[in-house]
Amino acid sequence: MKQSKWKRGIALVLAGAMTASLAGCMPTQKVETTAAPGSAQGNESAGPAKAEGLTVNTKDPITIRMNWWGGDSRHQATLEGIKAFEAKYPNIKVEAEYESFTGHEEKVALALKSGNAADVIQLNMDWVFNYSPDGSMFYDLNKLSDIIDLTAYDKSDIDYYTTNGVLQALPASNTGRVFFWNTTRLKDVGVEIPTTLEELYAVGDAFAAYEDGTYYPLILNALDRMTLMVYYLQSVYGKPWVIDNELQYTREEVKEGLDWLTKLEERHVIPTLEVLAGDGSELVDTNQRWIDGHYAGMYIWDSNLKKYVQAAPGFEFEVGDYIKMGDYKGGMTKASMVFAIPKSTQHPAEAAALIQFLFGEPEGAKLLKDTRGVPANKNGLAALDLSDSITAVANKKVMEWTTFKFDPVFERSALKNPDGTYYMAMQMLSYGEDDSDGVADYLISDINKQLELAKKTQ
Repeated sequence: MKQSKWKRGIALVLAGAMTASLAGCMPTQKVETTAAPGSAQGNESAGPAKAEGLTVNTKDPITIRMNWWGGDSRHQATLEGIKAFEAKYPNIKVEAEYESFTGHEEKVALALKSGNAADVIQLNMDWVFNYSPDGSMFYDLNKLSDIIDLTAYDKSDIDYYTTNGVLQALPASNTGRVFFWNTTRLKDVGVEIPTTLEELYAVGDAFAAYEDGTYYPLILNALDRMTLMVYYLQSVYGKPWVIDNELQYTREEVKEGLDWLTKLEERHVIPTLEVLAGDGSELVDTNQRWIDGHYAGMYIWDSNLKKYVQAAPGFEFEVGDYIKMGDYKGGMTKASMVFAIPKSTQHPAEAAALIQFLFGEPEGAKLLKDTRGVPANKNGLAALDLSDSITAVANKKVMEWTTFKFDPVFERSALKNPDGTYYMAMQMLSYGEDDSDGVADYLISDINKQLELAKKTQ
């Protein structure tokens, strides 16, 4: 890559051209260490710790804090859940700390580093391993298993978040991305939900000819483009993105994926990132062009659909089938978010009781419903009627289609954050600051650097 192009790419980012991810943010670190989930670090040989025999204090006044991010529907449901918990335990007050994604990561990072994190904390999947590669940051939930019913979680989930024998977190739900469509706008344009690449290109052509040509079938921010590119490549080649901290795709294959993203812009399937930068909103649910239907679809997490529906009243939405892009099924799954108890807590039993109530008891589960996706807790899930849940419809499609899983390095902050590699790469490609050859070299080089860092911690 030419140095001048690199500098121009940096300038674009600093000028504010980037848009933020739809997925949860990750705490920023200059130096990162990540223990590989499920790797042999004493997990099996040591065995899980026994419950400590703690009991919930139901007499003395106690205050605990719970921290999370999300949209309005998640906030309201969680606040109702907390209110019900406080009714069950009148001596326990829960201070709620919540906000949207914007600015959240910095607060989480500072709180964990300073030892002032909330007693119950919602984390992105890989924050757990970035901040606690040896299992020392978070309370071992095995020791609280007489309060939290761990049998309600799949063994694979328990194993994934166990490091050096320490169960550091539990998933709220497991999630993947789906194609989500504003069917009202599709009907206006006169097209159906696409199920093949050729149909997708044809929809782009139809949108280009619709009214003033400023309507698009899909809105894709920089991270969305990276994730969809991997979906495309996995559909064509049938390989995981990473195995054992080794990138499985060649430079030529990555270049092919980047050229395909450029084709999506050229065929009017997605707007350029310059167009998105001109919209004036970093978040899709507050973007006026999503609200008024200029953008008619997205490739988005199944656990996040509600807020995008609520942001655009007057339109009908539908989860589409996965678009066939090759002989294989692309896409990856992961935990949508997890909950942990920092070791700094003074009230581990009461924090554990809150997690158990919200996710494992019928009363709490019914209040939270599917605001964090389809529950991973089997008892919580059994308490719900999700027959009219668009999230459940989407999750069913994810679980039936997707065979690949996110590797822990994919969402490292150095790669996915708004100053990270994916954003730089997609900005330079979309703005024409470098061609697919140079961007492929840049992407692969930075991804390999992060994979090498991960190897060193194993």
